[in-house]
Amino acid sequence: MSKLRYYPTKYELMEVLSSITNKSFLNKFAQERGIFITNSKHNELANEISDLFLDDGDLELIRRQAYQENAKHTLSGFIVDSDEQEFNLKIVYQKLFDNRKGKMGQILTAPRKLYPDKEIYQAAIEYNRKKPGRIEFLQDEFSYFEFTMQEISKGKWKVEVDCNRSTDTKELKELLETGLSRNSDFITINPNLLSNLLSVDFFDNLAKQGLNSDWEFRTVRNLTLKKGNDEESHKEESEVLEVRESTEEMAGITHAILSGQNLRNDTFVTNCVDNGYRFGAMSYEYHNKIRPEIIQIKAEFKARPIVFEVSVSNFEVTSGAGATRIPKTLSSSTDREIRSEFWNNAKQVYNDLIRAKNKAATL
Repeated sequence: MSKLRYYPTKYELMEVLSSITNKSFLNKFAQERGIFITNSKHNELANEISDLFLDDGDLELIRRQAYQENAKHTLSGFIVDSDEQEFNLKIVYQKLFDNRKGKMGQILTAPRKLYPDKEIYQAAIEYNRKKPGRIEFLQDEFSYFEFTMQEISKGKWKVEVDCNRSTDTKELKELLETGLSRNSDFITINPNLLSNLLSVDFFDNLAKQGLNSDWEFRTVRNLTLKKGNDEESHKEESEVLEVRESTEEMAGITHAILSGQNLRNDTFVTNCVDNGYRFGAMSYEYHNKIRPEIIQIKAEFKARPIVFEVSVSNFEVTSGAGATRIPKTLSSSTDREIRSEFWNNAKQVYNDLIRAKNKAATL
């Protein structure tokens, strides 16, 4: 963890504590240091803490919380496939950790077994990157992400990355590459292998298969289409079309999915594909059949780097006879479990489409 080069001003601390971090964090932070202020407002508590003289550990804790509060966690991943005899990705990463093979500014944590009865290992990488801004206290941006490694078959390991930003998956792949042999390969959910029509099928099938049977798909909240051929559409400068829930086109798409139709036959979708557009992202809303819960999940292909990622964009519970929606915050573990389930189901949808595509090519 990097050391601060200077002590932040009271203005900077107040700005971060009152505008970025939440009150529950401030209460815990203060009470762990013997400070108890009852019935205080958020900005009053921030003001009291900003008057204290804080050590390096305190300041780094505040910085980390500020970045975590601003980060929108997504889940991405890949498969590491190797022809090596007795290939073990955990051992590969362990050697990188032991030999301090991370890039300059990277700090690797040791892998640990998550469950006594399962061979799933977790580790983390933290690093700093410059980010210009008016608050110098946050210019050396702290980034931290966790990832898991699990052998799914001989020579194949699944890696799931709990990302703070899309580049986290790229950071991990580049690190692992330094320890892998030439007989190893990364398998990803690659949009370049999906035609424009198959991109429609991917998001269409994902609406029905993204979550388990406890959840019922209800509506599409948002759809992003990108124009260009199958590779150009993933470039940052490609033309983007956003379609939102309130539009007639989105109502038609939701109806098509609910009625079990093939989405590629929808008139709006057909026109988009004919005009060179492909699906790049979709936000789905699901209602729990057992509990009064509503969740919105976004699945998206990002352009730079090219990566598929899943995030929980909203979570609510319903209350009363009118089923009033009340925003709630998922626990970090439940949030990650849902993203993991959705990403793994997306991987299965993608694999099925690629197999069907390859089979059709051989006929």
